[in-house]
Amino acid sequence: MKKFIATFEMKLIFFAFFIGSLFAYLYHIENSIKNYSFYKKGIHELKFINLYLDNFLEKQDKFVNFDEIVKKTNGFDEILNGILKSKIKTEFSPIIYIELAEIHSLFAEKLDYIERYKSLQASNLSSIYFIYDLNQYFNKSRISNDHKVLINQTLFLLMQSFINLSDNQKTLNKNLNKIDILVKEIQDKRLELLYIHTKKTINKIVQINKLKDNVTNLDLAQKLERVDTLLIESYNKKMLMQLIIASIFFLFLIFMIIVIYLEHKRTRKIKNELLAFKYAVENSDNSIILTDPEQNILYVNENFEKISGYKKEDVLGNNPRFLNSGDTPVNTYSELNNKLQNGEKWEGEFVNKRKDGTIFYEKASIVPILLNKKIVNYLAIKLDITKYVKQKESLELSSIAFDNIQEGVLICDKNKKIITVNNAFENISGYERLELLGKTPRILQSGYHDKVFYNKMWTSINENNYWRGKIYDKRKDGEIIPIWLNISALRDKDGKFSKFIAVHTNLKEIIETQEKADFLAYHDPLTKLPNRAKLEEDLAYNISIAKRNESNLFVLFIDLDRFKIINDTLGHQIGDELLKVLAQRLKKVLRDTDTIARMGGDEFIVVLDSSKTKKAAGYVCQRILELIKEPIKVKSHVLNTSASIGVSMYPNDGTDISTLIKNADTAMYHAKEKGKDNYQYYDKQLSIDVHEQLKIEQALKGVLQRGEMFLCYQPQYLLETKEVVSFEALVRWEHPVLGFIRPDKFISIAEDTGMIVEVGKFIFETACKDFIEFRKLKKNLKYMAINISSVQFKDKNFVSDILEIVNRYNLQPNEIELEVTERYIMEFSKTNMQCMSKLRELGFRFSIDDFGTGYSSMSYLTKLPIDVIKVDKAFIDNTPHDNGNVQISKAIVALSKSLGYSVIAEGIEYEEQEEYLKGIDCNMGQGYLFSKPLNFQETKELLIKYQLDN
Repeated sequence: MKKFIATFEMKLIFFAFFIGSLFAYLYHIENSIKNYSFYKKGIHELKFINLYLDNFLEKQDKFVNFDEIVKKTNGFDEILNGILKSKIKTEFSPIIYIELAEIHSLFAEKLDYIERYKSLQASNLSSIYFIYDLNQYFNKSRISNDHKVLINQTLFLLMQSFINLSDNQKTLNKNLNKIDILVKEIQDKRLELLYIHTKKTINKIVQINKLKDNVTNLDLAQKLERVDTLLIESYNKKMLMQLIIASIFFLFLIFMIIVIYLEHKRTRKIKNELLAFKYAVENSDNSIILTDPEQNILYVNENFEKISGYKKEDVLGNNPRFLNSGDTPVNTYSELNNKLQNGEKWEGEFVNKRKDGTIFYEKASIVPILLNKKIVNYLAIKLDITKYVKQKESLELSSIAFDNIQEGVLICDKNKKIITVNNAFENISGYERLELLGKTPRILQSGYHDKVFYNKMWTSINENNYWRGKIYDKRKDGEIIPIWLNISALRDKDGKFSKFIAVHTNLKEIIETQEKADFLAYHDPLTKLPNRAKLEEDLAYNISIAKRNESNLFVLFIDLDRFKIINDTLGHQIGDELLKVLAQRLKKVLRDTDTIARMGGDEFIVVLDSSKTKKAAGYVCQRILELIKEPIKVKSHVLNTSASIGVSMYPNDGTDISTLIKNADTAMYHAKEKGKDNYQYYDKQLSIDVHEQLKIEQALKGVLQRGEMFLCYQPQYLLETKEVVSFEALVRWEHPVLGFIRPDKFISIAEDTGMIVEVGKFIFETACKDFIEFRKLKKNLKYMAINISSVQFKDKNFVSDILEIVNRYNLQPNEIELEVTERYIMEFSKTNMQCMSKLRELGFRFSIDDFGTGYSSMSYLTKLPIDVIKVDKAFIDNTPHDNGNVQISKAIVALSKSLGYSVIAEGIEYEEQEEYLKGIDCNMGQGYLFSKPLNFQETKELLIKYQLDN
């Protein structure tokens, strides 16, 4: 019977497996189509990008946005790597994967050619512009017309070669030889530069042409076309194979439906035959179950229905195991099956489940019924033994609870002799059960308590039948442990003691937990250093001692530099490990009498106990700075950081906790302003400066609504003709109480508070509005220069806001020049670069202010979308007498000219400075020699006077 049921179940499982396989395979077909589209689209994009790059290599005579080329090459590499990392090798063909790998190698080679081409092309464009400027110079110079013709002809032939109109190598070389001879004759430095740059340009053109030939020979396009063809062929084969397999699956489905129908028909026939035996044991007091050889139930009697709760119609055709509660041991069924299959009788017990979910226990006897030595049925006779089993379980549970309870239990007889203990008591006392049996609890006495203590204990037991309290016991190993003891006394019917039950709770872990909680209340959980609460408690004590001894006490406020960068880039786990290492380092450099605490984040406070002088405190600060700067290895990272330290001294800088910490904090911020990685002592001027900054910060709120800010304009003029071509807008602030506040004071505060966004928008709009008025007086004014803060670039609405203002006043973007400092240029993020490029594409001009005061890379400047370089006033001062400034200003002008930028010199105050700047070919000037910054009305008067004079 069981075999039949198992066979039928196997067929059902097999059928379900094939049905599932069919739908899984159909899903696989659909997924393959999706993947094919992905691969197909990717290869087409690779072909397009390759074509785009080939087209780029033909544009040697034009300036190309290299960012777009980088974007395309990165896109090609990303798409190709995405396909290579996909399942294309297994889904389609290993040959395609090999071809793609070869394409990857070819593209890497091509990418190398492109990078070399970009370098040569950019260099050639710079050289061409430089040669063109030199040619302009020679056309205006006094050299002979023959020489001018020779130079012009050489430049014309060079341009033909540059744009690939013709190959003029021989003629060019011939002309270059003539120019070389001419250079030696007239000894003109510019002519020598023309000869050198022309010769280099010719060589680079030859190199570019060779690079193009190398790229053509790579034949990357043909490889891509082959992969495309192989993918289509592989896909078509795969679809054909999938169609064939799907058809086979459908045919097998029809076959399985027929098989299941026949099996079902056979089962129903056997069931009907067994119904003839239904009255055989109808009146039995036991549960009777009759099954077929496959153990499917054919009959149950009324007693079965009464005990199990199931009706006959609920169970017929089912295996009796549906009663299984899951608590019957698995080997019970194994033994049962083995005996029944051998034709033997089986006897045993079951733990079954009634229909309502309750558990009941049965003692069963199952006999195989044989016919012609063949098993035709199984007869099971069962007796309900639930009541007996429950009683047995109750006793077992009591025993389990006794042995597994966490508290130690000791039971004594009426003579106070130990008769049993549980496992927990063995763990608490260290004694094994056999060592304790027959002994009295005196074996646990530690000697900690006197006779009075024990007399009170027994008095309570005699009067109340219990005692509870804290007691100190001695373990077998001699350790004294605190115990919370509950003793209960049991009496017999005569009122005499029969048993004593003592429950022991080990208080050691509870006490240790409390001590740990006390520690955490006063210590930082990460570094294990004292926290703010503990620091204030210790500092209050140290102040009282210093006051009594009339000694000094120093508070060091330590803040890590660039810790936020480490946290944001490497994660908080790395940052936490760094803090733990630094905490240990700080502890090593301090004395036992000194205090160190973590205030939170990356801030620490050190209290130096009774240091005599500032010099001694400074020595400690220097040692701390040196320790913090030492590289720290955290996991696979080697971290470098530094710190800024502020120092306040008791009693000079404060006599209470909050004042000393606040003043040390103020000094720490002063250390950060000084460039970080240093320490600074507190003085009263720092508080004054902080107070002044706070006043300015408060005054900034509502400054625009109160109309306190206004703009001044300083003319920018051509040095050669003294013509005003533009103005720089400069913001000014006159506060009714604080008076005139310099921009260098309030701009940085506005940036820190974020108010620079609102102020900057006011400056931009006012400058645009005033520029319209200035243009009415001088139509050929070229542009208005407006300073932009780095914070404004981070505002998501910055581009849309200034574009809206420009459109509202009917200005063109190229009539506005956005000024950014050189320092800010070097801090540009990718996002800011994109913002700057977007503004340049819209037509806005850009200039670099204060050029030369930062550390910008010359090669970096060539990639920026700028128009004007402004030479800082620091390099104009004392020229032409200061040789250092002369050399620097000359270099800046020459560099800017070679890159195609205009140059404005700031801070011109004397005529000899102006004459010197004209001599080095500087374009424009700005300074008090021509005009100081003027308000709106003064600017209009200047333009009116200019119009009258001209």
